[in-house]
Amino acid sequence: MAGRGPVCYALLCGQAALLLGNVLLLQGVSRSHQHNATESPASPGPELSSDTAPASDAASPLSYQGPYAPVVFCDHLPEEFIECDSPVDHNGNTSAREDLGHGCLKFGGQAYSDVSHTKVLCRALEGIECAGQRTFLRGNKPCIKYTGHYFITTLLYSFFLGCFGVDRFCLGHTGTAVGKLLTLGGLGIWWFVDLILLITGGLMPSDGSNWCTIY
Repeated sequence: MAGRGPVCYALLCGQAALLLGNVLLLQGVSRSHQHNATESPASPGPELSSDTAPASDAASPLSYQGPYAPVVFCDHLPEEFIECDSPVDHNGNTSAREDLGHGCLKFGGQAYSDVSHTKVLCRALEGIECAGQRTFLRGNKPCIKYTGHYFITTLLYSFFLGCFGVDRFCLGHTGTAVGKLLTLGGLGIWWFVDLILLITGGLMPSDGSNWCTIY
């Protein structure tokens, strides 16, 4: 029993020395990390010249790399990725239509064969990556416009108030509307004729627009 005392004391001292050494080692490692972290921002890196600096993606046009590549031509983008302008109205000016290369000489038409078609100017939406020109001509758009004229409403006006020319006033035919008002619908004859013209498509808005569709 007397010999175990010095041995236990020596073991305890050895463990204490080992623990102290581990603590000093950990403190030294943490200080070296802090020193490196404070010195690294202060050392400036090599500056990139204008020749070696990479060009931005927005300024460099993308190239088409084949039908299996992820990038397609801008004029091949689906409708949801582009925005298009309305057809250009040339008001019957054939020379302007030939110079521009697209646009409508007239608007409106009841049957498909009566409606003119033209290309319109479209552009790819911001953030959409595509190859080629981002502004292009697209499609075969019909020369149709809507200005808030409804067939059912106009027909009711013509039936109940046609003798006062209300239907023609609403459609923009002001001159004939005044004559219809002064003659009280042509003593009923003009009122009846306009009803037939409305039903058969002979009386349309004066601006060439089509009837708005009611869903």
